[in-house]
Amino acid sequence: MAFPWVFHSNFEAGTNAEWDSETDTGAQLDFPHYSVLAAAPGIGMPYTGAYCARVVLSGGTAAAYLEEGDIDIAGNTLRHAAFNLYFAPNFTATADDTFTIFEVLASGTVEAAFGARVVAATNVINLGIGETAPTSWGGAAIERGKWYTVELRIDLDNAGSNDGTIDLYVTKEGHPYNSNVHAAQVTGLDQGAVTEGRLGCQNHLATTTGTFLLDNLIFDDTAINVYPRFPQNQLITKTQHIFVGPGKIENVALIAGAGTDCTLNIYDSDRAETAPGKLVYTMANLTASSTVSGDPAFPIYVSKGAHVVLAGTTPRALIKVGMAPAYGNAAMRTYAASVSPDNL
Repeated sequence: MAFPWVFHSNFEAGTNAEWDSETDTGAQLDFPHYSVLAAAPGIGMPYTGAYCARVVLSGGTAAAYLEEGDIDIAGNTLRHAAFNLYFAPNFTATADDTFTIFEVLASGTVEAAFGARVVAATNVINLGIGETAPTSWGGAAIERGKWYTVELRIDLDNAGSNDGTIDLYVTKEGHPYNSNVHAAQVTGLDQGAVTEGRLGCQNHLATTTGTFLLDNLIFDDTAINVYPRFPQNQLITKTQHIFVGPGKIENVALIAGAGTDCTLNIYDSDRAETAPGKLVYTMANLTASSTVSGDPAFPIYVSKGAHVVLAGTTPRALIKVGMAPAYGNAAMRTYAASVSPDNL
């Protein structure tokens, strides 16, 4: 496993800053705060934290996606990509449609693709994979209003051997990791070395409309499995909101990475704020490969949220969540009704 991951995007800055570029001529892609999502009837909360990515299809066909060069795969190399996916109750189509949500490319040529199809007659959503576009589909219908963890296992072709393979694993929120292949394995692929990856929506029809959400894309050299949603103990590898609203952090363990420069700061904020007046706790590693914990300053209380900022060379931190009334999907949505989105 790369340390901590080859690439990880959790959208917790509320922007596209983690990615190299964004293509969105139809203004269909954004990174809303949870209070903005709560103001839209029937739309879910982020899978984790205070922000996620949102795609809103409103009747156009323009592509809307993020692109990242760190999502690259050499020939004859195995990589995994996982992310959280949520289709809102309003997501529908009046004509059968297949569209791409994630793909990896070799200098612009698609070499592995994941996406969805909507069958107009039944309004059923299925997930699938393919080399240039999704062609192999899982038989299970995807439920609207539920988060899923999607993981792709991409074993890239050894040049000239035509032995590339793609596997898809899908796990519904609250269920244990599903190690069964969701869609029929795509095999015997002739692929080039991957130079970039894209996440968003491409190749959809104007008759497909509604909202879907994306969160926590992780790309790595080993299996990723399910990223837990509301655990009492959170292991984090980059800056994120641990929870929103008032609450208590029982303890923190900061685990050093490759250097002695790892730091952790906790800010009382649910909006990625780092103003000095928001700082409620700070911690630094003293030696490489060590863990700092057990500070008598704990527990730490916050009123707006717990925004944990990690910095340094490959840091990690284990956060123990105590009392947090908005720590849960329904509780977070209820709390969001008291949070104004106007000052974003």
